Amino acid sequence: MAHYLQNRYSDGLQALRDVESHGVHNCNWLVIAGMCARQIPGQEPLARHYYRQALAIDPRRADSYYNLGNLLKDDEPEEAERLYRCSLALDPSSATVWHNLGISLNNQNRHVEALQPLQTSLRLDPTVADAWCNLGLAYYGSDQFEQAERAFRYTIGLDHNHAASHLNLGNALLHFLQAEEAIAYLERGVQLEQSSTNSLFNLGLANLLLGRYKPGWDYYEARFRSKDFNASQIPTSGPQIRRFEDLPKPGDPPLVVWSEQGMGDSIQFCRYLALLDAAGVPFVFLTRPCLLELQRTWTGLGQRIQTLGSTDPSTDLRPHVALMSLPLVFGTELHTVPAPMPYLSTHQPTPASLTVPPPPGGLSVGFVWASNPDNKAMYRHKSMPAELLMPRLVQLADLDLITLHTLQFGPDADQLQPWRGHSHITEWQHKLSDYSDTAHVVRQLDLVITVDTAVAHLAGALHRPTWLLLPHNADFRWLRERTDSPWYPSMRLFRQQAHGDWGSVVSQVLAALDVMFLLELESLAAAQLPVPQHG
Repeated sequence: MAHYLQNRYSDGLQALRDVESHGVHNCNWLVIAGMCARQIPGQEPLARHYYRQALAIDPRRADSYYNLGNLLKDDEPEEAERLYRCSLALDPSSATVWHNLGISLNNQNRHVEALQPLQTSLRLDPTVADAWCNLGLAYYGSDQFEQAERAFRYTIGLDHNHAASHLNLGNALLHFLQAEEAIAYLERGVQLEQSSTNSLFNLGLANLLLGRYKPGWDYYEARFRSKDFNASQIPTSGPQIRRFEDLPKPGDPPLVVWSEQGMGDSIQFCRYLALLDAAGVPFVFLTRPCLLELQRTWTGLGQRIQTLGSTDPSTDLRPHVALMSLPLVFGTELHTVPAPMPYLSTHQPTPASLTVPPPPGGLSVGFVWASNPDNKAMYRHKSMPAELLMPRLVQLADLDLITLHTLQFGPDADQLQPWRGHSHITEWQHKLSDYSDTAHVVRQLDLVITVDTAVAHLAGALHRPTWLLLPHNADFRWLRERTDSPWYPSMRLFRQQAHGDWGSVVSQVLAALDVMFLLELESLAAAQLPVPQHG
C-alpha cells in the first residue's frame, strides 16, 4: 500500500507477489494487488482476477465490488453499474460509489437516471468538484440546460482550475447561443488542459457560430482528435492537405477528398469540388453510396465521384483532405462563402415515375418534419411533430392553393396517417431510391418546408425556395439570429424562440403562409366557408 500511495504500482505488485507462491487467501492482499495491477498497462486482466478472487472469499466487501466496477466501467458499463449497486447495497454511505454510479449512467446516456445517484453523492459530500461537474452533465443530457449551467458554474467556484467544467460550461453557453462568453470559458479550458481536443473543437463551433470563419475553420480541425470521429477511416496513408499551396498540380497523383460526416454535410460542402476543378486540381471524391448518383450526375464530375471504402489506406499514398476541411484550405470567410446557384443541376429528363403533376392553380409544396433517428441527440432537437403544421397545410390544400408532397422517410412518415388519402397530398418515401431521385422531385417544387436535415441542403443546393425550421440551439452553419443564409440564397430561416418551442416556429410559418397567399386562414376557417369538393 505504501508503494501504491507513492504511484509505484509495479513495486507494490511485486512486493505482494513475492509471497503469492505461499498461497494467499487474504482479501486485503487481493484488493491491493488488484489496485496496483489496474494501474499497470496491460495488467487489467490480472486486476480483474484478483478482484474476483477477493469477492469469492468475501462477497460482503463493498470495496471489492467498487474496485471491480471501476475496472470495467469503460468496456462493460452495464456490468460496472451492477457492481456499483452491489457495493451500495452493502455500504450506502459512500459518496464516491454514488458518484461513480452516476458517471456510469451518464456514459450510457441514461442522464435522467444519473441525477439521483449524483445528487445523493453531493448530499454525502458537497465539496467534490468532479461530482458537481458530472451532475451538470446529467442535467445537460436530460435537457435541463439552466440547471446544467448552474452546476458547471458552481464547480468552477469550487475549483477555478477545473478544466472539464470550463469546457462544459462553454458547451452549455453555446446551447444558449452565448458564443462570446462560451469562447472565454473554452479558451480557459485549453489553457488548463493543453490537450483538450473537445475545447479546441468547441472553440471552432463557437467561432463559426459567430461568423468568425478564419479561426473557426482552424479550430474545427480538432474534430479528428475527438472520440466522436474514431469511426472515421482516413482513406489513404498519404499526406493530409491543410493549405491551398499544398494542393496537387496537374500531373500529380490526384487528391482524395472524402466525406467524413452526414449526408447534409456532404451536400452542403460538395460545392467546393467545383473550386478544386476550377483551380485545375486533380482529385477524386469519396462519398456515401446513397449520394453517389446525385453527386456524379448533378455536379457533372462523373467518375471522379467514387464510393467511400473503395481505397486501401495501407497501400494508397495519394494526398487526402476531408470535405469539411476545404473551407480551411480555401480560406473561406463569411463574405467569401462560395454560393453559385444552383451548384447541383442536371440535363437529364425527369423520369415519368418522379414527375410532379402541375398543381391546380396553386403551389407544389414539399414537407419534411423529422431528421435522421439514427443520430439520437440531433433527432431529439431537430424534429417536430407533423401535426403542428399539417392542419394548416391541409387547409391550403382544401382551398386548392397547394398540393402537398411529403418527403419524410423512416418511422416518422407514419405521422402522416391521419391525412393519408387526401387527393392533394402525395407521399414519396416509397418512390425514391436515392438522393438523385429526391433531387428530381425537389427541383419541381415551388417551396420546400423542412427541418434541418439532408433535404434542406438538397433544396438549397438546387436553389429552390426553402423554409428551414430550426431548433433554438441551431447548428453553427446557420449562424445566430439570422433569417437568411450565406450558404443558400433561396433559404429562409425560422427559429425557435426557446428550447423545444416548436410552437413559435409554427406561428412564424403560419404568418408567412398568410402573407404569401394574402389570406388569413384562421378567419376563413372561422367563417366556415364551403370547402371545394375534389372528385
